[in-house]
Order: sequence, then C-alpha cells, then structure tokens
Amino acid sequence: MSDIEDDWRNWEEDGLAFEDALAEAIEAWDGKSKADIAEVHDLLSTVDEDYLDLLVDYIAEDDLSDGATWLLKHALENGTKVADLPDLSEALEAATHSPRWPTQLHLLQILPRLDLAGDLRQPAQGLVFTALGSNRAMVRAWAYAGADQLATTHADLRMRVMKILERARDEETAASVQARLKHCRF
Repeated sequence: MSDIEDDWRNWEEDGLAFEDALAEAIEAWDGKSKADIAEVHDLLSTVDEDYLDLLVDYIAEDDLSDGATWLLKHALENGTKVADLPDLSEALEAATHSPRWPTQLHLLQILPRLDLAGDLRQPAQGLVFTALGSNRAMVRAWAYAGADQLATTHADLRMRVMKILERARDEETAASVQARLKHCRF
C-alpha cells in the first residue's frame, strides 16, 4: 500500500469524509501485510471518535470485514478498553453469516476479552457454533476455545460443550486445534 501515491492517506486533501477514507484504507489492504493494516490504525484511529463504531459497522460488509475485524482486534491488543467498544451483537451476528473466514477468526480471537454473560451470549454462541464447522483449522481452534468460554459462563451449555470438546480431542488432527483444546477447561 505504501507505494501508492494517490491513496487514502491523502483523504483530507482530497476532501473525503473520514468514513470513506477508512473504508478506502481497508479496501486497499491486501489481506496479508500486517504493516499495511497496522498503518491504517496508526494513522486513523485517533482522528475521529467514530473510528470504533465504523469498524463495527464495516463488519457487515464482506469487502471490509476482514480489515475491520483485524483493526478492532489490534485496537484491543493496543490499549483500547472493551468498555470503549460499541455493542458487538450485530458484528457477531454478521460474522456468523459471513463467508469470510478471517472475519470469523478475528472475532473469535476477541471473545476472551468479552463478557459473554449478558447480551452478547446469543450472538457469540451463534458465531462459535457456526465456526465449529469451518474447514479452516485455526477458525475451529478458536471456536472450541469460544465454546469452552461460553460453557464456563453458562452452565446450561456445559454438557453440550463437553461432548463437543471430547469429540474434538479424539477426532481433530490439526496441531493448532489440539494446542487450543489443551487450554480448554471442559
């Protein structure tokens, strides 16, 4: 991204609205370069108070969801408090129905930071149980961890999750899945 002369970085000069600049920056990401997507966060995260709200909104858009979820995860890893986030219910629901595995993975990786005891239970449960069927081992690994987290918080899910995790320990062969299963309580 950094070699593009006329790009999202010139958003103010070009008269772009902040939300359009953020969307352009996310769309310009190749889905691989950590440095490029981290630059989006570094340059735009403090410019507008709607940054986090926009990221959450963009999760519902397939062409923006991977970058938006990466940026949301990155913000949390770099000091943003969960209390500063907008409600993630709709984002979790959007990820549940998203065809984009990175979107699901990033949100599953955010789950350990969230309180799943209240309003987030149902959308988190939808994402977790959907992602258990992913053909991507890393997504399944984090989905198993999410199921364990839900079972820890919600006693009514424990038996179901215990059976799922027991079967996974017996049947899953991917190292990433087995490593994550070792950390599960159930």
